Amino acid sequence: MAPNPTFEQISPDRSGPILEHAPIPMATVEGATHLVRFINPAFCRLIDKAADEVVGHPFCEILPDTDECVTLLDRVYHSGKSSSHTMKEGGDPRPVFTSYIMWPVMADGRTVGVTIQVIEAGSLHEKTLAMNEALLLGALRQHELTEAADSSNILLQTEIGIRKQRELDALMLTQEISHRIKNNLQIVGAMIASEARQMPAQYAQGYIAMQARIGAISKLYDLISQSSRGPTIPVDAYLREIGQAMSASLLGDTSGISIEVKADALELDPDRAVPFGLVVNELGTNAIKHAFPDGIGRVTLGAIRIDDQIELTVADNGIGMVAKDQATRPGSHGSDYVAIFVRQLGGTMVVSGIEGSGTIVRIRLPLFDAAPAVAAHVGT
Repeated sequence: MAPNPTFEQISPDRSGPILEHAPIPMATVEGATHLVRFINPAFCRLIDKAADEVVGHPFCEILPDTDECVTLLDRVYHSGKSSSHTMKEGGDPRPVFTSYIMWPVMADGRTVGVTIQVIEAGSLHEKTLAMNEALLLGALRQHELTEAADSSNILLQTEIGIRKQRELDALMLTQEISHRIKNNLQIVGAMIASEARQMPAQYAQGYIAMQARIGAISKLYDLISQSSRGPTIPVDAYLREIGQAMSASLLGDTSGISIEVKADALELDPDRAVPFGLVVNELGTNAIKHAFPDGIGRVTLGAIRIDDQIELTVADNGIGMVAKDQATRPGSHGSDYVAIFVRQLGGTMVVSGIEGSGTIVRIRLPLFDAAPAVAAHVGT
């Protein structure tokens, strides 16, 4: 490789500014002992030393003792002629520089120093190759990971779409089945009502009670058929539906008895919704029939959350439990039904009241479905 001849005319005082911004490692040494007079930033990075650690010291201090660079420096300095060197592969020990060019620095027609340009550095070259290889492998790996992530994301989105569609299909099927059950129950209720109208008054009461129970179940399936929130039942809406059904079947437009609902926004699992509705209907019907002999009063259906339980209440402001009909006491059919429904709910029941101040029935049941393990308890 032919050296650049213009460097032979560069004076020592002017070489520094010219070489400062060179992108390749370059240095200038002075005198027969090759003291470093200037070293550019690229050279400092190559040898991993600061300029003030090198300037003023012999150039040989940054080279291995066996490096041919020092011999070549002597030759260029004494001959005043440029020279270059490229190390053959397999050299041992490997020098710091594998390829370089040297030019004499002239002043007043004589050699005063040497300018060194490193074309290729062994360690730097190896690091560059290793870094490039690592970057290439990293890029390939990143591409593989990106493709895998994209593929997984597509599969995940597809699975989510399939599940959402299945949930939607299941909800629509539940709504359709519930709508049909509701219609069938309403037909049964209408048939029972027709039979009740043809019966003597003393025999019709049983038919009317049966119609009310079927009506409570019908309201449940009506709610399910209209719900878009899944299988759970909103307790407040369910109580309002039951209250309206009892008003329609047991109270006329001119009745002095009213039914009101005071309930929190709670959810009930469908497995317990039927006994829940039936116990409310049974207790509410009993209050309407027996708590208000003068035909004036109020029945309140309520539900609140207490810790991990739902407290269902059916209360009236009637004559009180002592003066009520015997249907409110153990041994009657109404009481037997209520006890069965409370057991199915996995709950407990407490009845309280004072004569002349009404009656309150409180039923505690788990907030979430649990195996019914506690038998009903009726207090007086």
